[in-house]
Amino acid sequence: MTIIICPTEKCNYSCTYCFEPSEQRHKSEMPYSFDAIKRSLYQVWRGPYNGSDISLHGGECTLVSIEEFERLLDLVYHLPWNCDDGTVKPKGVVNIVTNGSNITDRHIELFKKYNVYVGLSMDGPPELNRLRGPNPEDSSATNEYAQSLWKTMKRLRDHNIPVSIMCILHRENASTPEKLKKIGGWLVTLKKMRITGGRLNPVYSDSHPELQLSNDQIYTAWNYFYRMNKRHGLNWNPLKEMEHNLRGTKRRLSNIFQPSPCFLNKCDLFNTHTLSILPDGTIGNCDRTFAHGMYLRSRASGASGRYEALKQIECKDCRYWRICGGGCPETGGGGDWRNKTRFCDAIYRIYEYIEKKLREEDPSIALSIDVEVEEGVPILDSAHGDGPHGDEPHGDGAHGDEAHGDAPHGNLPHGDSNHGDSPDW
Repeated sequence: MTIIICPTEKCNYSCTYCFEPSEQRHKSEMPYSFDAIKRSLYQVWRGPYNGSDISLHGGECTLVSIEEFERLLDLVYHLPWNCDDGTVKPKGVVNIVTNGSNITDRHIELFKKYNVYVGLSMDGPPELNRLRGPNPEDSSATNEYAQSLWKTMKRLRDHNIPVSIMCILHRENASTPEKLKKIGGWLVTLKKMRITGGRLNPVYSDSHPELQLSNDQIYTAWNYFYRMNKRHGLNWNPLKEMEHNLRGTKRRLSNIFQPSPCFLNKCDLFNTHTLSILPDGTIGNCDRTFAHGMYLRSRASGASGRYEALKQIECKDCRYWRICGGGCPETGGGGDWRNKTRFCDAIYRIYEYIEKKLREEDPSIALSIDVEVEEGVPILDSAHGDGPHGDEPHGDGAHGDEAHGDAPHGNLPHGDSNHGDSPDW
């Protein structure tokens, strides 16, 4: 579970595929109240969200004044965390998701002071990072933005600030083997900077369907990046999370198995696992729902029924149902939240591929899909390898980042495409 703090809905960028309407990103006038945000945060923190990841998000969270930005960092850093051993200690870590455009030396000082993990939105090396920025239609402005972001990333790493990358996969950066190999080389370069993880999620955009990858293209990309993880000791998600799901690794905040990321965890559109605290302190849904004006969480105790319906119809007898659940409702096929995710085929095939590789490595392995269990009953009890903030160390964006945007090169092992591997490039 994740808490997103949105101190502002405004954004200084006009990324082509952003799921939030332009008026929300540029003209939002929702009043900001630190005291209201604090009250709401303590309200949800006292319940089952105690110990959850907390991320400053937006909009663009660095657009607030530096004074308010520090107040928010201090608030999160000192939240009382009820630890598993019965002790209470400060949370001691803060996540942010940012486009990186406003990061100053003062921000870097605060990142050090409050143990901030920085998630930078970046869709590959400059020549592929073309759909983001203040004006993607202006090539010179986009080049300037991309070069500036690269310098900012290097500055952060020079100061040993933990950085992960929120990379969105779309037709401009991941639709051909040549483009994937460029991202691969970029990921190897990032590893040299000690950036070894982040998110590689497919774009979904009902307003720009021409930017979406086909399921075949998504599978080819994920297959490549999974093998890059193995070959280079990387931790890129959702591939790492999918492997954890197959292994049945329980998540840190619960004694039961819960799949990661959020878009594979049976999220209810009207009462999402991820919650947002808006600038005025309102407790709302995951920000993916904002595009449809769904800010408020449902007060109803029951769920929407989507997953029960999918289990009986579209997803009936699916081998990977327990660790997929039909996917995020916001990515429902045909733009209908009631349908299973439009990425179903790619998800199924990459799970199938990872399963095959795990069984080849250890023929006696027991996977989470091998036994029937009742909902809510633990499957396995192995360690997750969690970071200090309750999930993958700085690889987890606030909301699983399919829409935000939220890799190495190397020679690929020979792979026969008829056996589930990507083509031999």
